[in-house]
Amino acid sequence: MTRLKGAAEALASAYDLALLDLDGVVYLLHEPIPEAAATLAALPGLDCDPVFVTNNASRSPETVAESLRGMDIPAQADQVVTSAQVVASGIAERIGKGGKVLVTGSEALRAAVTGAGLEPVLDPKEAAAVAFGYTPQTTWRSLADTTIAVRGGAFWAVANLDATLPTPDGPLPGMGALVGAVQTALGHGPDFVAGKPEQPIYRLAMARKPGARAIMVGDRPDSDIAGANRAGLDSLLVFTGVVSPRLAMRLAPEERPTYLGWSLAALTEPHPEPDWNDEVDRIECGGWTAVLDGGEIRLSGSGEELDAWRALCELSWAAADMTGYDPASMPVAVGEAAEKLLA
Repeated sequence: MTRLKGAAEALASAYDLALLDLDGVVYLLHEPIPEAAATLAALPGLDCDPVFVTNNASRSPETVAESLRGMDIPAQADQVVTSAQVVASGIAERIGKGGKVLVTGSEALRAAVTGAGLEPVLDPKEAAAVAFGYTPQTTWRSLADTTIAVRGGAFWAVANLDATLPTPDGPLPGMGALVGAVQTALGHGPDFVAGKPEQPIYRLAMARKPGARAIMVGDRPDSDIAGANRAGLDSLLVFTGVVSPRLAMRLAPEERPTYLGWSLAALTEPHPEPDWNDEVDRIECGGWTAVLDGGEIRLSGSGEELDAWRALCELSWAAADMTGYDPASMPVAVGEAAEKLLA
């Protein structure tokens, strides 16, 4: 019955591999999350290897690792998996090494294509495949050439379908918006999508340590967590990015994580498991109790705030699935501590 799991010891010690999203998890808009450096430094002592997994195809693994080291976060290029690498490997599997590829994207994407033994070309009519990734320099001509190549039979591989990308000015059009323009002209979508929540990027990341038990750490339920669920991986949803605990209560089944954490530091912490009562209408976690009563959830008790949200999320998810409970409903606070938490 319980969706959220518990961990008596540091969470990372139960896994061999931690797949880490970057923006919103390790850093936020290029500013490091305060706990990130210490957490990453602690992982080797817990026998858990980090792999940085990013949908961003505009930077090479070397550039990503160098940027992380500049934030005092230990990272090497061989610990980074980018969607550009996945695009290149997917194309090589489809058309074979030596195949001609139109590259619409960054120099990092072009380097990944070349590194996979493929030949970049400029003429869209020569291309057997298109490698399509985000770059701010994308022009109408770039989109037009992509359309011509795909219409001529080229295999169309894209880095991701993220509708937006985060910027200091708020969300702006991302890879998905560019793909949408070409899709409108073609009348169909891409043949291959590399990035989360699709499976190719998870498979390439897992290949870094075959047979390992892995956990995905992300801040985006619709990509990081949904992709982990599709891949059959446990996941940790952190609240340093786009989702708050209150919004987490509303998650659809495919977006629900295995663990909740304030930040990446949750990898080095134990996790209490929400405890259901026999009637399956009450959950206790830490010193908190969440009860489903007359179509509403009541929270009482006190203790660590995250334990309250664990109980609330678990009960909200179950009630939504089993009773038609509206997860957007506000829980009712019972007692001073609950009132403060839900204020």
